[in-house]
Amino acid sequence: MAQSPWHAKFETILRQGLPGLDHDKAPAVDVPMEAYGLDSMALIGIVGALESAYGVSLAGQVAVPVRTLTAGHLWGIVSAALQPSWDTGRPSPAAAPRGPAAPWIMA
Repeated sequence: MAQSPWHAKFETILRQGLPGLDHDKAPAVDVPMEAYGLDSMALIGIVGALESAYGVSLAGQVAVPVRTLTAGHLWGIVSAALQPSWDTGRPSPAAAPRGPAAPWIMA
């Protein structure tokens, strides 16, 4: 059996939020999660659960349309949020004021 590219905790959260995912199969890395029943409301629940489980904020990070978002995309976003910020002395371009905050989900 091939090893998943993500933590078991991540897959457990996906399974809870994807009603169309078979219990005996892992989500495919490159298949849009819409095929497993993902909609914008389900994504809000999944993102909230991931933020709680991993202690990260994903606000402003999930900008891929729900219809094309894959488990691989979402894991990439989560794993990037888990990386340490090595250059904390300089403000990041993302922290620069740009007007009102953009929504973190695009449907």
